[in-house]
Amino acid sequence: MTFLIWLLAIVAAVVVVLLIRKYTSLEFVAHAKLLFKAWSVWLGTAGAALSASAALLPDSFISAWNVLPPDIKAILPANLQSVIGSTLMAAAVISQFIRQKKLLGRKQEMESADELHN
Repeated sequence: MTFLIWLLAIVAAVVVVLLIRKYTSLEFVAHAKLLFKAWSVWLGTAGAALSASAALLPDSFISAWNVLPPDIKAILPANLQSVIGSTLMAAAVISQFIRQKKLLGRKQEMESADELHN
């Protein structure tokens, strides 16, 4: 139930941002559509989703941990879900500094087209 409330809060936040954009001077960057293809967005989303699901659904992680064989449990840390979530968030920040060549050209095209319209 709490996961559904969290999901509804995210949807409400998106709707609020879209409404603010429509009725105020808030503008998205010209290359906003490309951001969905950026590594940092995907890694950050995965880290946030894993961390949120660990907080909202702790029983599922405990059940998954209990199913693991003892030899694998000995290798992995007990707080694996938080380590993975934190690692994904850190990778998202680091990937901000890595240029994705496929997206760079399209970003420049979109920004120059946006400047022509203004």
